[in-house]
Amino acid sequence: PNSFRMLPVELVKKSLQNLEKELTLKVYESREMFEFAEKLSHICGKIKIEFVESAEPTLNLPAIKVGNSGIFFHAVPEHSELESFLYALKLVSAENENEPADSFTVTTLVSKICPNCRKTVDAINRIAVRDGLEHHVVDVSSFPEIAEKYGICSVPTAIIGEFRLTGAMNDEEIVKWIKAAKSGEFNEYISEKLMNGEIDEVIRIGGIRNIGRELAKLMAHREFMVRLGAMAAIESLNEKRPEALEGAKEVIRELLRHEDERIREDAAMMLGIIGSEEDARYMETLSAEGRVGESVREAIESIRGKNCG
Repeated sequence: PNSFRMLPVELVKKSLQNLEKELTLKVYESREMFEFAEKLSHICGKIKIEFVESAEPTLNLPAIKVGNSGIFFHAVPEHSELESFLYALKLVSAENENEPADSFTVTTLVSKICPNCRKTVDAINRIAVRDGLEHHVVDVSSFPEIAEKYGICSVPTAIIGEFRLTGAMNDEEIVKWIKAAKSGEFNEYISEKLMNGEIDEVIRIGGIRNIGRELAKLMAHREFMVRLGAMAAIESLNEKRPEALEGAKEVIRELLRHEDERIREDAAMMLGIIGSEEDARYMETLSAEGRVGESVREAIESIRGKNCG
């Protein structure tokens, strides 16, 4: 294929001339990827090849696995992907080759002409080698069905647990998100998505886990866009998946006593949308005045109007 004839031999030689030890590239299913790996082995004697007839089992796609690391490239690497691939070979060659010690998997969707993809891919590969993680680099032009499966519209997008993070990231950011994904700490992720106006992503998260308390707490966030987004997400989830809002009303009740009048107003309004008769009775016990008092009365009327309907 043309991609092999265009392989920049001098770049490959320069990149691989100081490999510290031999590496085996395990190629899954793809003869095209095998030919690419074979050409690399002709350029660098420290590259060995193994071919597996079946697809790589985690993503069920053709792939090239780098040594005994958890790094997989799902494409014939070209352009910036090739540079990341060669860098991954050097990373793995410089480390003790151990099978991944952590079952945690990160998938990064990239394209050959993406200007920001290499930064993210290289950073995740450094962490994958250091911490024994599994990292899959998927070219969306080779496997558009993967982008469609995850609803990905731009690259690079790193799928870290249930998080979907778009744009160039450094090592520190990636470590932060891996730690948060492992621990199930969604607050910072949700607030960042709301700040960027990505309410659909927050609603997607609400479709697979209960985030009611997190969203309710964000109604008191210092940033207006986060507060506004949190309320919009609560209203949408209340219609589509109310069980995802477990615990939200208790937090919103607490916000009715917040020192900021605007937040007390918002809390009353939100209870008028998602509240029950129990919430209406609770609001009747408040000695709210002014604009907050008016919002409380309207919320009580809204709840009881729905119940009468």
